[in-house]
Amino acid sequence: MQLTSEKLRAVVKELEEAVIEHQRWLHAWHRSLIFDLPLNEVCFSRHSYRQCRFGQWYRGLPSAVLSRHPGFTAIDQHHRKLHESAYTLAAKIECGKIITIGDYENLIENERNFSKAVLDFKEELLKTLFEFDPLTDILNRQAFIRILDGELARLSRTDESCCICMVDLDHFKAINDTHGHLAGDRVLRVTAQYLNHKIRPYDSICRYGGEEFLICLPNTDLERAKHIMNRLRTGLASLNIDVDEECSLNVTASFGITKMVIDISIEGHIARADEAMYAAKQGGRDRVVVYEEMSLSLNHEKQA
Repeated sequence: MQLTSEKLRAVVKELEEAVIEHQRWLHAWHRSLIFDLPLNEVCFSRHSYRQCRFGQWYRGLPSAVLSRHPGFTAIDQHHRKLHESAYTLAAKIECGKIITIGDYENLIENERNFSKAVLDFKEELLKTLFEFDPLTDILNRQAFIRILDGELARLSRTDESCCICMVDLDHFKAINDTHGHLAGDRVLRVTAQYLNHKIRPYDSICRYGGEEFLICLPNTDLERAKHIMNRLRTGLASLNIDVDEECSLNVTASFGITKMVIDISIEGHIARADEAMYAAKQGGRDRVVVYEEMSLSLNHEKQA
């Protein structure tokens, strides 16, 4: 399941609610400490960071996209430290030991760090809302380029593979001319959401422009990428897209794949995927073409 602006807004709301519940827990903890009241049983658990409302929210969040976000992992680290310091104080209270100023200041410092990490993460999520294409609710080109930059940097450090694919709807101008631009917008939205839901959790997709989409496939070689794109291609062709109450359409798309290598720029990779996609158009549309296979075939023809 891929992230959309709607899901992102839901995450922000859930984050705010979880933080409020966590603040209530902290306020109750401080009252117990100041007025010598019984502590909640959760405070005496080494795994209290999992049992509190915030911990349950954090571990119940399904998005693989957020789990890779550095801000997301940062709040987990600070959240654990906060609960560890609270547990240390609770254990001392239970044993009748004296709580030092250093013990309490450590708790306050961890509480402050956790609050800052949550605030920073929330701001990052709100900024991300501006990275979605308003029509299709998938990432826009600018946000996607940053993902590709990250993948290219990762490839320079590892031996893993990464492929990208340019996807272009076939005969889209005819849809606009025959059925109108509202129908065309409907086709774009349905296509984008279909592709977004059918790619793997760690893949990414953007609306590159017009009726073009760009997909990033980390940890994927050319053979696997070709298999995945053919699955998407046949699935897309089988969709019935309702453009109004009386009309539904079937659409196809042409796919161009290339493998990322460290000595080629992002623009160069996109140009290769684009070239392969146009070869798919020229070959009859509704097909997948791999740039490397196409180039090898052309070289053989020249040598013959």
